[in-house]
Amino acid sequence: MKIIITGAGIAGLSTYLHLRKHLPQPPGDSPDSQHTIHIYESHHPRTSSHPLSPETFDTLSSSTALVGGGLGVSPNGMRVLHDLSPELHAAVAAQGYPCEKFIFLGQNGWTLGVQRTGDRGGFEGPGGREEVCVASSRGGLWKCLMDEVGEGVVRYRKVVSVREREDGGGVVVFEDGGEEGADLVVGADGVRSVVRSGLFGASYGPIYTGVSGIGGFIKGGPLPARVADNRAMVFTFGRTGFFGYASGSPVEANNLMWWSSFETDSLPSKTNLNPDEIKAELKKRHSAWADPTVQDIVDKAEVESIYPTWVLPDLPHWGENGIVLVGDAAHAMSPTTGQGASQALEDGQTLALLLAETLTKAYASAPTEGESPLVQDGKEAVALTLHLFYKIRKPRVAEIVERGRKLDRGKTTMGVVAEYSMYCFLWVMMHFPSVGEFICSSSYTMQLTPFAAKRILGDVNVKLYGWSAKQEIKEAFEKMEVI
Repeated sequence: MKIIITGAGIAGLSTYLHLRKHLPQPPGDSPDSQHTIHIYESHHPRTSSHPLSPETFDTLSSSTALVGGGLGVSPNGMRVLHDLSPELHAAVAAQGYPCEKFIFLGQNGWTLGVQRTGDRGGFEGPGGREEVCVASSRGGLWKCLMDEVGEGVVRYRKVVSVREREDGGGVVVFEDGGEEGADLVVGADGVRSVVRSGLFGASYGPIYTGVSGIGGFIKGGPLPARVADNRAMVFTFGRTGFFGYASGSPVEANNLMWWSSFETDSLPSKTNLNPDEIKAELKKRHSAWADPTVQDIVDKAEVESIYPTWVLPDLPHWGENGIVLVGDAAHAMSPTTGQGASQALEDGQTLALLLAETLTKAYASAPTEGESPLVQDGKEAVALTLHLFYKIRKPRVAEIVERGRKLDRGKTTMGVVAEYSMYCFLWVMMHFPSVGEFICSSSYTMQLTPFAAKRILGDVNVKLYGWSAKQEIKEAFEKMEVI
């Protein structure tokens, strides 16, 4: 089977690694019968190790043109990495900063609460191996994946369109006029996906939310005590927005990662995002905040990364006829969810495990008399894989995306009464978690500052971190066998 992956970001690289690990070898010794997997990427990667020059929306939203900025790999994402390779898991944890706690502050300096980040064993149960959230530079995670993929695998050639192949599968068309067909084309090419356009046309393109994330790194100085002493990620929030910071590297590297957001309408230009203008707005928004670390960061930092936030309309499906979408190409997520990287990792794992299972059935010996084979060849295996992939992943992702959309409503400026009401709500949630289920079901939850609300829903996080692709696939096939 021949597979083409478009996009060499986190989704594309991890999907490649899962496919390489899990796909069963086809019968026969001929080299022509073996699997081949090609990755095509349009852009040579660049980092954000220096301040950005003015950028346009299109440049900032290309799939992997920029591997800068920071992210958090949640416990469910770290569990996927461990399943893929314990060595890869160790490498990601070693280059990043395993956070054991989330600390929540108000802009007035109040400490509202502290929460552990561990998943309490995830789907393995309370006695299982615990994972925590790992704060990392985007480039650090990307490099770990790229090192695992190996040199010479990613081919830098721009894909400009994708179409279905008459006999099944897809054909990618390159900017240089060349074409290449495959039994399966995996679109891991980001929110402005060419593969998605090939499936649905322009009617399912991304929609800009009016909010962009910004961030960077400050190197050289000692880490703030709240971070170093508690192995923590700090979220400070108030009526003029939110601000977060943590280490993006091991403690000894003294590499402080920070992030915030801005509303585009508050800036002079909506088509050209100038870092100098954004920093001026950042200082204005946070000038009265009490946390001295926030003031120090705002004073010293240069805006190194800008990420316009996009959402996608609900897609009719994520793939058919040998073409499938993963990661942001299928379900662009607000940074509010804290799940962008982890859901991309889950996508790659689920797709590879499904294809491995369906191909194994296709390669199996003929069924006994009276039985009907579930799949008979590679084409049918791909078709069933794509059907089950959407059926399994869509409900999981839709719930996370919807939660992000609701929490994003809290990014607008609020009055002083709403601010202190929010502080009281968060304090109660932190200190009396038993009331969480009742309060979180109320409409008030939707008014919370995003990075605060997303981290306090303990019951939600148990469900979020405990999801298992293997279990979902097992149950899906059991239901098919019953039918």
